[in-house]
Amino acid sequence: MDKKFSRLLRRALKYAFYLWVFLLPWQTKLILRPGGNNFQEISLYLSHGLLVLILVGFFVYKLRYRADDEKISPLWVSLAGLEILIMASFFVASDQLLAFYHYLLLLIGIGLFYLLRAGTETIGYEETFLDKLKVLYCLFASLFLQAGLGIYQFLSQQAPASKYFGLAAHDANVLGTAVVEAASGRWLRAYGGLDHPNIFGGVLAVALIIAAYLLAKKKMIRSGREAAESVWLFLFYFVSLFALFFTFSRAAWLAYALGLAGLAITLAGKKDRWILGRFIALAFFSLVMILIVAYPYRELWQARTGGTARLEQKSLMEREAYLGQAADLIGDYPLLGTGIGNYTTALALRDGERQEPWAYQPVHNVFLLLWTEAGFAALLFFLSFLFWLLKKNRREAFSLAAMLALLVLMLFDHWLFSLPFGLVFLFLVLGLL
Repeated sequence: MDKKFSRLLRRALKYAFYLWVFLLPWQTKLILRPGGNNFQEISLYLSHGLLVLILVGFFVYKLRYRADDEKISPLWVSLAGLEILIMASFFVASDQLLAFYHYLLLLIGIGLFYLLRAGTETIGYEETFLDKLKVLYCLFASLFLQAGLGIYQFLSQQAPASKYFGLAAHDANVLGTAVVEAASGRWLRAYGGLDHPNIFGGVLAVALIIAAYLLAKKKMIRSGREAAESVWLFLFYFVSLFALFFTFSRAAWLAYALGLAGLAITLAGKKDRWILGRFIALAFFSLVMILIVAYPYRELWQARTGGTARLEQKSLMEREAYLGQAADLIGDYPLLGTGIGNYTTALALRDGERQEPWAYQPVHNVFLLLWTEAGFAALLFFLSFLFWLLKKNRREAFSLAAMLALLVLMLFDHWLFSLPFGLVFLFLVLGLL
């Protein structure tokens, strides 16, 4: 490959990737096949299309660095096993077009994971293809806008639509909208630009944990640029923290809290008093700010966390029912599962399609969802992949904390595996660990 062309391709791909990271949270899409619910829809996302082009270009660029004698690590063996079993589940799916769509999304996620792992390695004397810090800052910049939008949605109790930015309209008075119900009425939860407040809250929780680490590790400010960077990080952190509160997502709140606890353990183990002291100060200040914001809305968060309100009881009963449905489907499809992406389709067929399509929801647990759709062996390969990812020596200092947050989100929700945005976001975070 010509060196000049190689440098141009490298630069173009690098900045295109940073642009893609910024665009990721915005859900602009072209619906190719409408579905009865979000889980049966087939759409072409603007960000996904750009990512595919970047991946193709990156693989062309990487041809010059072929290393046929490179050993294959258990990490990649686990990921390959997961991919093969998910591909096999396609053949038993009742909706094979939907299964193929979700399989392609998985391949895009794996390609993204490879790009981040290979793109942040040093090869010879060349600088890394990607800068992780710049990747994170691009994500933070996009989420800062999302956080501002989410705060506006809650405070104004309005969420207008915009087809160009992929924003759907949400009205607290319409059934099906995510709300907190209290004596004062129905309160719209913050969606940001995403499909549900739980998704928005989960993304913010992971981003806040990483931002907390970046803020804690800053020791000396030597230039105006570093001062501006610190101010920007503080601004992003606290605006996003307020937006996280307004999502009223219990899983996201728990993910954030356990992630901070994991980060505290990691920093304490490093025995750097300066960094640990900054982190403790940040955590304390975060708690104070949340209490100040939460006090005027204590009726809402008490209703959300108490578990006795009507909507909270309904949510708990539905989650229990989903667990029973997953167990039934596992019994019906014990080997290869229902087929990737076919959970709600199989559920509707089993029920004789007696309910409206939106009434069929995936089990709120990624691990059970993967088991149901692709079989128990696929679940084992996925768990093995996560284990080897954390075990690798090159992991970042925030890896344990971010993984704890992801595990909480995967235990109490399904969007990291069931929705196109969630799957790509999952592999983005895993690739940065």
